[in-house]
Amino acid sequence: MITKKHIRQYLDKLSSGIPSEQGRMSAHVWEQFHEYMINHYKRLDKEARAYADEIFDQLDASVKQRIDSLPEGRERKVLSRKLSMVRGERPPVPVLYLDTPLIENIIRYALGQPLAEPIAANSRALYDKVMDMVKEGKLICPEDSFHREALQMGGTQAWEGLNIIRTLSEGLSFKHSQSIEDFQVFRALRGFIDGNGPVNYRKFWQDAFQKETVNAIMKKRPSVVFKGVLALAEKPGTAASRQEGPESISTRLRIRCDDASLKDERQLQQRSTRHLRDLVRLGMKYQSVTGETQKRRFDGFWAGQKLDLPIALWNHYGGKPEGLEGLVSFYESKHFRDVPAIKIKRNIWNALSVNHSEGLNILSSVLPYADIMILGRKMTGVVRDMLRLDVEFDTEIYSVDEHDLIMAALKEIAWPD
Repeated sequence: MITKKHIRQYLDKLSSGIPSEQGRMSAHVWEQFHEYMINHYKRLDKEARAYADEIFDQLDASVKQRIDSLPEGRERKVLSRKLSMVRGERPPVPVLYLDTPLIENIIRYALGQPLAEPIAANSRALYDKVMDMVKEGKLICPEDSFHREALQMGGTQAWEGLNIIRTLSEGLSFKHSQSIEDFQVFRALRGFIDGNGPVNYRKFWQDAFQKETVNAIMKKRPSVVFKGVLALAEKPGTAASRQEGPESISTRLRIRCDDASLKDERQLQQRSTRHLRDLVRLGMKYQSVTGETQKRRFDGFWAGQKLDLPIALWNHYGGKPEGLEGLVSFYESKHFRDVPAIKIKRNIWNALSVNHSEGLNILSSVLPYADIMILGRKMTGVVRDMLRLDVEFDTEIYSVDEHDLIMAALKEIAWPD
């Protein structure tokens, strides 16, 4: 482990023979020192990590001050998005979600099937642009369970289509929509029991992706580069110290992965797995006792188990009163009504009768975690133009036929480091 003493020794070694600049360490020394803390953060002991976190917190504050001083515009938007990534409030690589109409057109184009103009040209341009950005690490386009399962059930061409989706996604994937919804309910339940305010679901972006996908995202972009805006925010009444950086240099900030969120995920998955295993055993035992003549009662048994896991979690985290009586108070609360997957589905269903309910489940689950969504024209009219979910969840939403706007948005989000 690296201690605070090791850090001081490394800093002294870096500074040896290099004059300070107006009482501050030189830009070269600061950059090397900061890179050292970024690269070795996981090896820092408790005291050294607290020291590093204090510096990172001050750098965060400096970026926030810079953002607040800027007028509305591209620079402010870019810095705000970068800072939210650093703070773990959105995925460190922008996320693109493609709805079924786009997926179908891209697969047809990639398979050489004829498409009418301008759909053919637009599909080709979008496919090439997204592919380039994915390869450059500037975008992720995760698979979702609905498209994957639908293609797996098809014939030879469907499997070829699945390979095309895999190429676009690089194997990265959202969790199943029900799993995402379960995690959102879990966050809301914990917040309700603890008496906390509204849950920032984007802060728990790891909930939306498979574990392997989270690891790949963090490996692809473990830090974010800022150019010419950083300086340590001086605490009131405190003289500048030699640990303060220069006013304007390029430096990186470590993306803070929510370790507590990952711990919660492991606990919830373990409890869910045990619950499902015990439930299957109980169901099989129940079936052997009732026999085929009681099949309708057996179906009712399975339907009634939806409450069993929430009750177990409610009791585990100290919800009062215990059991279903207490859990009902959570289901009647604003915390539950504001669970994104439930709220979005409810609002869309109220506004529009949707034929593909499973596709709606996917949309309502992943919308809070996506940076850009491209949907069918009718769904865009409801989700963006009528319900304004793009504003509520800070997600850019475009219709499949808004090609120029889509390409401009992709260009905008692929900012250089």
